[in-house]
Amino acid sequence: MCPLFTRLPNVVTIQNIEPFSNTVSKGRGFIQNVRLKLLKFLTSLSIKKSQIVIFPSTKARIDAEKSGIVIKRSEVVYHGVNKEIFYPRNEDEMSQQCTKKYGLDKFILYVSHIQRYKNFLELIKAFVLLRGKIDDNIQLVFAGRCFDEEYYKEMEAFIKENRYENQIIFLGNVPYEELPFLYSACKIFVYPSTCESFGMTLVEAMACGAPILASRMEPMTEICADAAFYFDPINPAAIAVAMDTILKDHHRISVMSEKAQERAKIFSWENTVLNTLKVLESVTQNARLAP
Repeated sequence: MCPLFTRLPNVVTIQNIEPFSNTVSKGRGFIQNVRLKLLKFLTSLSIKKSQIVIFPSTKARIDAEKSGIVIKRSEVVYHGVNKEIFYPRNEDEMSQQCTKKYGLDKFILYVSHIQRYKNFLELIKAFVLLRGKIDDNIQLVFAGRCFDEEYYKEMEAFIKENRYENQIIFLGNVPYEELPFLYSACKIFVYPSTCESFGMTLVEAMACGAPILASRMEPMTEICADAAFYFDPINPAAIAVAMDTILKDHHRISVMSEKAQERAKIFSWENTVLNTLKVLESVTQNARLAP
């Protein structure tokens, strides 16, 4: 949001594209849908008021434009990643955090808050489809807070029905500084979300060398480029095939890890700062030249 009642020039950054998505509102309750509509209204006013709008991805900009809002000028400025925290960890470090603290050995990882559009259930169904096809000791691990209790109960019921309580683990909220150990230790990092403005955990996982499997949708393809293996996020069978394909190809896993680390290098907070500063300077310069 930007100040709506001021003559000062405004620059607004849109971090949340949920209000502009046609898929996010599906399965949401009445209160959440009202919240999204209110957020869309206020965000739209902010965009109209601002001189420049900063988006974290091209996808975010396109979604806002599709809603019919007239954007005077926009810039895409990617987020960065803290490279002092997010880098590949060694075996001893991973064992200390993953094995001793969380009891994890071989696992597939997804880091995200639990919301319906994040497609947790589709990933769970895909994992169950792999029964007997992959190592039975491999677990599916989720890290993130729950923001949709009803959706969580649906997942819980499906897991119990298929007797996968010991195979599918919900860690809840994991301390930020412990995430690099999970990213580094996972067999693969799977990201089936259907609505994102950027996908911060994707970049964190890449920086730690995790082999990435992601939705064949923007902005995932924009952010990961050729450093990920893509799948149809609404098709559990397609997700299962993607996971099975990569898990059985050890050479490919190694190549994907290297590509992920290389791709992560373009995302730095230094670049974010410099590009944001350029936007702010251009607005102040125009303000000085205005009659």
